[in-house]
Amino acid sequence: MSLPQRPRAVITGAGSGLGRALSVEVARRRGRVVVSDVNAASAEETAHEVEREGGEAWVVPCDVTKPEAVESLARESESALGGVDLVVNNAGVASAGEVGMLPLADWKHTLDVNLWGVIHGCHAFVPLLRRQGTGHVLNIASAAGLLTAPYMGPYNVTKAAVVSLSETLYMELEPLGVGVTVACPMFFRTNIAAAGRFTESERAGNLKKAATRLVEKASGRADEVARECLRAVANDALYVLPMASGRWFWRLKRLAPELFFKGVLLAQKHYTPKERAEG
Repeated sequence: MSLPQRPRAVITGAGSGLGRALSVEVARRRGRVVVSDVNAASAEETAHEVEREGGEAWVVPCDVTKPEAVESLARESESALGGVDLVVNNAGVASAGEVGMLPLADWKHTLDVNLWGVIHGCHAFVPLLRRQGTGHVLNIASAAGLLTAPYMGPYNVTKAAVVSLSETLYMELEPLGVGVTVACPMFFRTNIAAAGRFTESERAGNLKKAATRLVEKASGRADEVARECLRAVANDALYVLPMASGRWFWRLKRLAPELFFKGVLLAQKHYTPKERAEG
């Protein structure tokens, strides 16, 4: 669906990174944005940016791991905006480590935010979109949900599940005039890696250093990813892979999955000794 003039959007995890960039991009369309984040102070900062760009902002703090909080977010959003054109389930966290070594508490934290947060968002907002007969859901997954890197079990699992949920929703909602898009970006500059949870093993420590470097040196920016996401929404595209590298890796995996995984293992074999030497 093409976003209407002055679109009405609800964005979770909007206090920083891609969530903030999406809020600003909606504001540049003179949109109205419910800025939601577990960190109220960060959400207020985003709201100020929205208003500087010509949009209107309402701050509604929300912990997406709590279904009652997301239900309240949906009610407050409908009351403030009179309806919703775009729901963005963006809140997310990172964790990494070997299966069997990463604490189960970290698995649960990642599942609660990355997967259950999206489920709660869809559960609370999709009935509203059904009643409207219009609107769009944008779920933020990751290339990790399509490509599967080692030592990122919880993150991979949650993002793959978000892709599957989005595909399911697409088939359910398209006949009703409601759109669904799932975003699967590669690395871009944000603070998610630095704030992630990692095991204390040598390998996981090296992984955190590498992930932080990849994010810091990534050529992609959050504002570029945000524009690609909104372009995909306007085109009613199910998938958006903003980076060319992600699209090529996904093609290779679908065309020759065993070759893809052998390539990942080979890269890992060459990469690990270098990381240990640097550590």
